[in-house]
Amino acid sequence: MLCAWILNQKYLWLNDFYLWISLIWSKNGLTWLNIVLHSFNIPLFLHHVELTKICMKNKRKGRRYSRITYPFCAVYCFSMLYAGSAYCMNYRYPLSQSDAGSSVTSYRKEALRNDTLLKDGTKKREKQDFLQEAQKPCKALGLPDSVDMMGVYRSPYISLQQNLKGQVPGLYIQEPSGEPGTQQAMFLRGTSVPLFSKVDAMSTQPAVYVNGVPIIENRAYSYSIKNNDVNPLGTATNLLAGLHLANIESIEVIKDPYELAKLGPLAANGAIWIVTRDGYRGGPNVTVDASLTASMASNGDVRMTNANDERNFRAGFYPEGTDLDRYLPAYLKDRTDPMFFGVPGWAEDYYNTPQLQYNVNASVAGGKGIANYLFAIGTATNEGMADNTDYSKYNIDFYLNMMPVKGLTVSTILQATKASRSRNNTLRDRYAEMEYFPSLSTPLPPTQSGSDTYLSYLDDSKDDNDNIALNGSLALNYLWRALRAGVSVKFDYETDVRNAFWPTTVIESMNFTSNYSAYNRRFIGDFYLGYDIDFTKGHKLSFDLKGAMEEDRFHYNYTRGYDGNDDMHKSTSGGGYKVTNFLDQEVLHFMNSSLNVGYRWRDYLSAGVMFRYDGVTSVHPNHKWLFTPAANLNWNLKHSLMENVSWISDLALFGSWARIGRYLPSDRYGMGPQSTSENIGWSGSWISGSYNQYATATRPYTFGWIGFGVEWPYADKAEWGIRSKWLKNRLSADVSFYSNRDKNLLVKLPVAHEYGYDGQYKQGMEITNRGVELSLAGVLVNQPNDGWQWSVAANFAFNHNELSSLPDGLQQAETDGRLLKVGEAVDRFYVLENNGIYQSDAEVPVKDGRKMTVNGVELKAGDPKWVDKNGDNKITDEDKVLKGHSLPKYTGGFSTQLKFKRFDLGASFFFAAGQSAMNYRAYQQYDFTTLDKGDNLAGVKEIFFWQSGNVPMDYPRYNALSEVHPYRADQDLYLEKVSYLKLRSVTLGYSVPTAKHSVYVYVSGNNLFTVTNFSGDDPELVDFDGYYRGYGMGIPRSVTLGVRCSF
Repeated sequence: MLCAWILNQKYLWLNDFYLWISLIWSKNGLTWLNIVLHSFNIPLFLHHVELTKICMKNKRKGRRYSRITYPFCAVYCFSMLYAGSAYCMNYRYPLSQSDAGSSVTSYRKEALRNDTLLKDGTKKREKQDFLQEAQKPCKALGLPDSVDMMGVYRSPYISLQQNLKGQVPGLYIQEPSGEPGTQQAMFLRGTSVPLFSKVDAMSTQPAVYVNGVPIIENRAYSYSIKNNDVNPLGTATNLLAGLHLANIESIEVIKDPYELAKLGPLAANGAIWIVTRDGYRGGPNVTVDASLTASMASNGDVRMTNANDERNFRAGFYPEGTDLDRYLPAYLKDRTDPMFFGVPGWAEDYYNTPQLQYNVNASVAGGKGIANYLFAIGTATNEGMADNTDYSKYNIDFYLNMMPVKGLTVSTILQATKASRSRNNTLRDRYAEMEYFPSLSTPLPPTQSGSDTYLSYLDDSKDDNDNIALNGSLALNYLWRALRAGVSVKFDYETDVRNAFWPTTVIESMNFTSNYSAYNRRFIGDFYLGYDIDFTKGHKLSFDLKGAMEEDRFHYNYTRGYDGNDDMHKSTSGGGYKVTNFLDQEVLHFMNSSLNVGYRWRDYLSAGVMFRYDGVTSVHPNHKWLFTPAANLNWNLKHSLMENVSWISDLALFGSWARIGRYLPSDRYGMGPQSTSENIGWSGSWISGSYNQYATATRPYTFGWIGFGVEWPYADKAEWGIRSKWLKNRLSADVSFYSNRDKNLLVKLPVAHEYGYDGQYKQGMEITNRGVELSLAGVLVNQPNDGWQWSVAANFAFNHNELSSLPDGLQQAETDGRLLKVGEAVDRFYVLENNGIYQSDAEVPVKDGRKMTVNGVELKAGDPKWVDKNGDNKITDEDKVLKGHSLPKYTGGFSTQLKFKRFDLGASFFFAAGQSAMNYRAYQQYDFTTLDKGDNLAGVKEIFFWQSGNVPMDYPRYNALSEVHPYRADQDLYLEKVSYLKLRSVTLGYSVPTAKHSVYVYVSGNNLFTVTNFSGDDPELVDFDGYYRGYGMGIPRSVTLGVRCSF
């Protein structure tokens, strides 16, 4: 500890030395050198934090120290950064009294509630606005579906997805775990694929663009290395949690088909358009913001049980007088065993309450004449609710804009992120990766002594998860009269490294180690050329010619080893260490060119048409190119027909249509054969030969292969609606109708097992999503003289999903335990209908003198009443029906804000309705007679098994000795409605009156309450496939105290 402290002091002294040097040089006018020196301050700060983190990483008490050390280090270094920058820049560009308030940029003015901008400063800013916008390489699109950025700045949530909940109609966020840094899903206007697994959910995500750069998100193929759909290989981290949220200027959700067509195949599922802050002109500008959040379990104190509770629960399923010890496992028989029948003690040591989270950000911006810049840094740490879980990230952003000659701008953007995550590695996750099952007949003990022993074992394990992301662009833009031209280079690079080691004490007489090292790289070069023609009487034509080339490369190297003879060996009797290595890469190339012709007639009418060709290497050479046209039309009724109607402020009709090629996430779709062998073994069917310089025999994929006739899948999207404003813009209402039809999709169809395969992939599936969206906003009270203002906003969306067709004219097909049926939604559950319990043998249906059977076993009293749909007096898979939806049909949000002078009070809600979930956690609790006998992931019993309150107690008590498997998983007994309404946040803020600076302080409460009938802990904690497994950490309640400053 002392050595680490001394090392830290050395680097902090260097930090101070840098400060004084920068002060001296700035006095001599070396401003650009001072700017460069600022960049050296950041590695010193990061190094200091890293030394402290390494010193305390393996000490449980170090977590308490880090709550104090991290914020202290961050505040210290940021204060040094600000002191040097403010002094140097004020000396170089002194602020006069007339423009003292103009140092806050226009886009930060609203965010910081700055009410003190002077008129003199405003006038000066207006003169420079054109230069500022001319130098901005990427701009907001001005779409109506934008996000309230003030809510994002004050939010304690670290991921982009979390901050989008309830903000935009038609966008549904799925967060299956409250553990920081875990993966989350976004569904924009429904799903374009059947939701059978996490792989499906990952393949239907909208694209995320940061300053025009499409960010590489989690690769779906990383799930396919394993048969178990639990977690992908690698860190399994949400890459969008690494975004520097404090430096974002605007977030827009793109749903308009015409705008999506401009972005191309990556945006076939929709897009999130993010623009960050840029260089600042007109003098110095420094911003600092910090927040501290304390969180606690959303369900209050965790209620623990022990073996006595479990024994009493099981006793109710056996006939009266049964000798329970004949059927119960060993750990439930000995009531004197203190490890299982003692006082429950998991919760106190396993859960961290309260958990702390801090977020600190700072930026320095400036510029004058021909150049401007912005340099921003940030750090955030979120401690998880469970022991030894957390997420931390460090962000560094740099922006530089120059105008060396009139009309020519050169813009550079560079953003870097380092994220680290400590995962809650449950036994289920470990066994899934190892494909190793020890004896599951004895679970982890629920008592204090048992938990202490297990947690001490965890201290000897290692699980490092690190991600580094780097993205940016270099753009040259030229503007001369009506001519526009530009070229740019964009890139995104991400590394994913995980090193894990689990000792014999954790996994029963066998140790295990694994390493996953991967990188994802995207490189884009593009150009554009545009020209505007102005005609008489307000008519205008614009022409834009664009082209781009893109290369995506995904590479991984995975190695695992353990001391056993083979994959399923359960002991160390064989001796030695078995090591297995897998190596692979995928390479995709895209090319596109487009011509966009736009027409505008004053403010009355605008229209556009686009002709685009897309090419890709992931389809057969005969089908590499796809023609994707698009068109739009906007008619402003207010300006053209209702100019004199005073109570209508704006009224416009709009419509657009586009064909967009769908992104194929693999370079193997041009290869054969067409069949898949997912059930043959862990490594599937190896194919000899080579591709992309790597032997295909090294690919342990389980998703199969595609034939030679693969064409472009594509989507036909249409949208139309009306936008309106009323009563001098105090009220607004927008209504949109849409229809998205995805065509030529791939689907796995069953084949006869005599072929040696269990499925064949074919094209020809079509899925349609139709719906309506409504957005309302209004200022209900506006009394500026008294300082009162009350505003409200609401959004609502309805989506109808339908399978429109299957290949070869099929009307239905069963695949992976689910049924795809034309005319039905693709997110439905395929289950037996359960109508209760047979109270007597006489109630069991009889046909041709025989009672109804299940797998040849006759039903009797105490067995389930399953519905015989086909009337053959047998309960089989043919009696299953489609019920429920895993995605909600109705989503929306509501917010309100009350302002009084410098105070503001706001609240936001969001809801989801019409979806269901399979309570798999209840299945694990009730089907004990089956799960105790076999080794499978469903039978793993750990901390969640000893928590009460998340399993319904009103199920029928079937006979546990029945041979018909009464509590099987594929029945609607476990199907529950999961509709809910949540109070997202309540925030109270105050703008501190200052002459030269802007200071805003606030306190907010988050995830305060939930209204739902769901029996589980939280209706949001449902996996992407619609199953509630009870493994996700709860989404915590939190209280945040923060301050935002601009100087």
